[in-house]
Amino acid sequence: MQRTGILFVIVGGIVCTGIILSFYGNQLIFEDLIKGEGQIKVGESLTIPADLDNKETQNGIYAIQIIDSKGVKAKILDPFDVEIESQSINEEDFEGKFKITTSGIYKLVIENTNDKEVKLLGVIGPEPDAGKKSLGFISLYVLIIGLVGMIIVPIYAIKNRKRSFS
Repeated sequence: MQRTGILFVIVGGIVCTGIILSFYGNQLIFEDLIKGEGQIKVGESLTIPADLDNKETQNGIYAIQIIDSKGVKAKILDPFDVEIESQSINEEDFEGKFKITTSGIYKLVIENTNDKEVKLLGVIGPEPDAGKKSLGFISLYVLIIGLVGMIIVPIYAIKNRKRSFS
């Protein structure tokens, strides 16, 4: 029975490690992204500026989450206010990429094309590097290993208990 208790502690530690890695990975990924949120009335827009350096990365990302409605248009403007990307968004969650050709202030402009007020969240920033992305996958694998262990250890404990009673 002592061995089972030790296994439960180990599996619990693996799950906790996976959760901590997941939070830390998300923190690393989102630390460079600029966030904007609000309610946009019909015909209005929300602009989120981000200072991006093409020496650090040549790719940028933007994401939009529409809370209570659908139907917005998103544009990315480069430092010269030239539109380099445009999307009509009719889904709750959307993520897009764009090229960072020159350093400067890039803008995510979200326009309400709906017939009612829209509540949304938008982010823009540099694309996270591979190391930051891999931390997210590692945390997922650690969590899966821990959860599988949470299934196997009770089965082991039940089988071990039956053997000790026999």
